[in-house]
Amino acid sequence: MLKVVALDGRPIALLWNYAIHGTVLGKENLLLSGDVMGAASLELERALGVPALYTNGAVGDVSPALRGWPGVRQTADTLAREVLTTWRRTPVQRESELRAVSDRLRLPPPRLSLRNCLGRWVPGWLTVGVGWGFPSQSEMVGVAVGASAWVTVPGELQTRLGQAVKAEGRRLFGDAFVVGIANDYAGYFLTAEEYARPSYIACASLYGEGGGQIVAARAMEILGRLRQRGEGR
Repeated sequence: MLKVVALDGRPIALLWNYAIHGTVLGKENLLLSGDVMGAASLELERALGVPALYTNGAVGDVSPALRGWPGVRQTADTLAREVLTTWRRTPVQRESELRAVSDRLRLPPPRLSLRNCLGRWVPGWLTVGVGWGFPSQSEMVGVAVGASAWVTVPGELQTRLGQAVKAEGRRLFGDAFVVGIANDYAGYFLTAEEYARPSYIACASLYGEGGGQIVAARAMEILGRLRQRGEGR
């Protein structure tokens, strides 16, 4: 969470981060909705009286436990309550330096693995190129504010990879956040082990068994560059 206040302590804005698919309402929902994230942000804005901006996290294998409108209300209440608790206990630095870096992410040509979509009986070499709909390169951005750092991922990073990125970020900074599904969309990014198991998320992982590691490694490199930029000021 990033807490922004005026010099006199008045809230200006809140940026919060949580990994969850916005599928509490399910595929039957045909309403234009922000799902549970939108509902939680609305509660936060009502409580603080300022904009509450949401960013997703390493959401690749994270799905909501509750469903339907009751699930939206209950989950949003829980999220908003926890964010407000964090807001109240988060100390404020009178001045915080803002640093940012960006880098190009180059990926293998995107291909759909029919084995990952249909089952183990399909030969692993049988793939379909999908370069017409998915990128082979994208942009990743890192931002550091005070003792916290944020790094974007152009898709849905698996939790295990996201935890590795955040662990490196916490080693370099006080807090670190993965901002998923940001600036671009290139599908799911998984570990090699998860990619080898046919599943919905493996079907939507388009850059081979090493795609997830490529993205995670680049995210860590960007965090390292952010740290170096701060030390060289």
